[in-house]
Amino acid sequence: MRILAISDIHNNVACVRKLRAQESNKFDAIAVPGDIGTHRAAEIFAVLATFQCPIMYIHGNWDRMPAAADFGSETHLVHLRVVTVGRLSFTGYSFEAGREGGRAGGRGEYTRRCRAGVIMAIREAGVEPGRCVLMAHDRATRLDREFPGLLLHLYGHVHTFDVSQRGGTTYANVSALDRLLPVRRKPRGRRLSYVNAGNYAVIEVRDNGAVAVECRLLARNYGGWIVVPRPPAKRLPGGELIPEDRIFGDNIRFPQGRAMRSGRRP
Repeated sequence: MRILAISDIHNNVACVRKLRAQESNKFDAIAVPGDIGTHRAAEIFAVLATFQCPIMYIHGNWDRMPAAADFGSETHLVHLRVVTVGRLSFTGYSFEAGREGGRAGGRGEYTRRCRAGVIMAIREAGVEPGRCVLMAHDRATRLDREFPGLLLHLYGHVHTFDVSQRGGTTYANVSALDRLLPVRRKPRGRRLSYVNAGNYAVIEVRDNGAVAVECRLLARNYGGWIVVPRPPAKRLPGGELIPEDRIFGDNIRFPQGRAMRSGRRP
């Protein structure tokens, strides 16, 4: 089974369109562990729907969509529920700040209740942990205690791709699709522009349960442009997408002071 896994989109429809242009319809499922972006979620899911496969998602700290939001019959919020696609089952829980009343009792209590709810959902669905994909927006810990034999854990939030193994479970941080790379014209251009240069993951789950996770990058090596170091400040100066990237969206002018901090809310 082949999964397209993306996270931390942050309302950036252009980077989703760019991803769509790079990948063909060769996926059995799409998994989005949060930070879609409240304001443009419908547009983002409409682009992903063109892959013509089921989409599973949870809410991140950028997301305030109602739990009952309808993004199409093949798009499923898997917060505390199980959706089975082929031989795999997808479940998970949303980021606590993205849930109404999530902070009642503190974040630790929210996570404890959610994990108990996921365990119950898995039992009620009668699915095997060895065929289960658990999504959470940030990395879940001690899964070998509560979910022994779990196949795969997908998360994001911390914008660094990473894959590790623990207790037979593959952990994959698949973020972040929304990553702006500052560039200038060769050889001596002074004006700063931007390329959508995020990453995503293509995951293969074989019949024997073996999992392979591949990091893929949005195209960034355009002729005539050179990458410049990010400024030491935590905010990007104003600028535009380069013409090669504007084809994936409007001529967006990123406002002075666009936030760069990981996990910052819109």
